[in-house]
Amino acid sequence: MGNANNKHLQYPRRNYVSQCSLGNIFSGSCTGNSETIYDEYRPWSRISRRTWSEGTLNDPLNSSKTAWPVPTFEAIFLPEFKVREDPVKNDYTFMELIAKGAYGRVYKVENKTTKKIFALKMISKGRIVEENAIAQAKQEVGIQKVVGHHPFIACTSHHWQGRKTLYILTEFVGGGELFYLVDEYKKLPEEVVRIYVGEIALAIDFLHNAGIVHRDLKATNVLLDDEGHAILIDFGLAKWLRPTHRTSTFCGTPEYMAPEILKREYYGHEVDWWSLGVLTCFLLTNEYPVTLSKDEFNVNAEDEFIIAPGTLPTSVEISKAAEDMLRRLLQPDPRVRLKSLLALQRISFFMGHDIRSYTRKKVSPFRLLGRKLGKTTQQSKTEFESFKDFDSFVSGSTNRQW
Repeated sequence: MGNANNKHLQYPRRNYVSQCSLGNIFSGSCTGNSETIYDEYRPWSRISRRTWSEGTLNDPLNSSKTAWPVPTFEAIFLPEFKVREDPVKNDYTFMELIAKGAYGRVYKVENKTTKKIFALKMISKGRIVEENAIAQAKQEVGIQKVVGHHPFIACTSHHWQGRKTLYILTEFVGGGELFYLVDEYKKLPEEVVRIYVGEIALAIDFLHNAGIVHRDLKATNVLLDDEGHAILIDFGLAKWLRPTHRTSTFCGTPEYMAPEILKREYYGHEVDWWSLGVLTCFLLTNEYPVTLSKDEFNVNAEDEFIIAPGTLPTSVEISKAAEDMLRRLLQPDPRVRLKSLLALQRISFFMGHDIRSYTRKKVSPFRLLGRKLGKTTQQSKTEFESFKDFDSFVSGSTNRQW
C-alpha cells in the first residue's frame, strides 16, 4: 500500500560529469560526453514536474528546484549582476563614446524617462571569462556600491547583465580627465595641485579605512566635475584588504606602480600613497619620477644608467615644500613612506590648509586656472566614431578589436 508513489526508486541513478570549461562554453567548443542533460534524468512525480514548471521557468532567479536555474554564462555573474532581458537601448539614448579599453567601452547615455545623464560601462562577458576575471568584476561593483557616496568617488547607480555583456551605470562626470588638464596646461600651479592632492588623499584615506586598496591610481582614473574637482573612478583592480594584511598580485600601471609591486614582494595600502606621489609629480612637472632601477628589472644596463626609484625629474623647478612632500610619498621603503592623511596634513606643503575642509568644495580648481566652468578637458568624438562598432560589441562579434 505504501509503494504506489515510489516507482521512481527502481530507476538507477547515474552521475553526469561535464568536461566543459567556462572558456569553451563561450567559444562554442566542448569536449567530453556529448549527451544532453535530458539523457541523464531522475524521473519526477507529476507534482514535482508541475512545481518545477511553475517555479523555475516563471522565476528563474529565485528558483531552487533545479540544478540549472539559469544559463551558466549568466549564473556565474550572479547575484551581483542581475539578469535583464530588455535591450539597453529601450531605456537609454547613447550620446557618445567616452572611452575604450581592453574589456569594453564607456558611453555617455541619457535616461529616456528622467533625461538624466549617466556613464554606461559595457564589458564583454566572454573576455572576462577568458582572463579569469569573474571574481574581480563582481568585486568591482561590490566595492563601488559601498564607497560611491564619498564626494570624491564616482557613484554607481545600477549594474546588470545581458546575454553577452555586463553593464555598470555610474554618474556622469563631465569635466574630462585630469590627464588632459595637465596636457593642456603642461604643468599646474601649486595652489591647484594642493587641492587635487588633498581631494584624492581624502578618497584614498576613505578607501583604506573601509578596508580597500585601489591599486590603479593615475591621472586617467581621476575625472573632473564641472568645477574641476577630482572624482576617482575605475575600481577594476581594487581589492578588499585590511590595513594589517598583505597581498602579492602583480597589477597596476607601470609608471605608477610602487617598487614593492614591481619587485613581486608582498604589499599593503602603502602602494596607493606611492601612486599619489607619482601623480603629484606629474601634476607639478608633467613628468614621471623614476619608478625602479634598471638592474631590478634584470636588464643588462651600464651602472651610470641605474637610478634609485623615486628620483625626481630635474627639468622643472618646484618649491621646497612640494619637493619635501614628493620625497616623503616616493620613499622606496614602504615602512618609512608617508601613508596617512594625518601625516600628509602635518607637512609644510599643507601648512595653513585644512585638508578635510576640501570636502565642502568651496574653492574651484577651474576658477583658479581662469577656466570656464563646465568646459571639458578633451574633445568629444563624432557620432560616427562613437557608434560604428556599438552593435557588434553588444552582440559579441568575434571581429571586434579590444
